[in-house]
Amino acid sequence: MPSSDLFISEVIEGSSNNKAIEIYNGTGAPIDLAAAGYSIQMFFNGGTTAGLTINLTGVIAPGDVYVVAHSSSAAAILAQADQTNGAGWFNGDDAIVLRKGATVIDVVGQVGVDPGTEWGTGLVSTADNTIRRKPDVTDGDTNGSDAFDPSVQWEGFATDTFGGLGSH
Repeated sequence: MPSSDLFISEVIEGSSNNKAIEIYNGTGAPIDLAAAGYSIQMFFNGGTTAGLTINLTGVIAPGDVYVVAHSSSAAAILAQADQTNGAGWFNGDDAIVLRKGATVIDVVGQVGVDPGTEWGTGLVSTADNTIRRKPDVTDGDTNGSDAFDPSVQWEGFATDTFGGLGSH
């Protein structure tokens, strides 16, 4: 079943600045990210106002991914990056929102909530892990204020697991 829009397919919250967000296009059509007004917003420490907004550029082909990475990430992450940014990025207790213009199309975490250290537990958590969307998930979580349990839609991997980045 095709996706109705883009969604976040992987989040790396690794050691130091090893951070990346992978976005998957399962719509069946190419998408011009800048023309459609896509951005990633990070909400720090339970904030309700974005602390960082990254406006996305480029085209994402159908069935492909687009990777946004911290510019000081490891070479393995940067090799997959389509766009980089060197500002202060998220850690395990910060919400990440993918927007199309003013419309929220996917959220990792819960905007306005500081969970303490992380959402989830063990490897399937948002702190010091890589999380990947389960294969049967075809659309994002458009409600940024609902409770977030990563075990529902995500699989977890150990700190600094980069092997799946660049494909979904």
